[in-house]
Amino acid sequence: MKGQLTTTDAHGVEETVSAKDLFYWPSGHNVKVNADAEIVMFSPQNQHTHVINHMIEKVKG
Repeated sequence: MKGQLTTTDAHGVEETVSAKDLFYWPSGHNVKVNADAEIVMFSPQNQHTHVINHMIEKVKG
């Protein structure tokens, strides 16, 4: 919707997506926000819940 993100996959390959891009990110990637971003993601709920829980644990400190 807006902004810019860069992903890096397990092999070190980077992909940058910007507003209005359609993208697919397979599992095993990291995300860096290059510019404040708003995105819409569609994922199978059972897989995405695992990812969200992992991120919550990482930012707890």
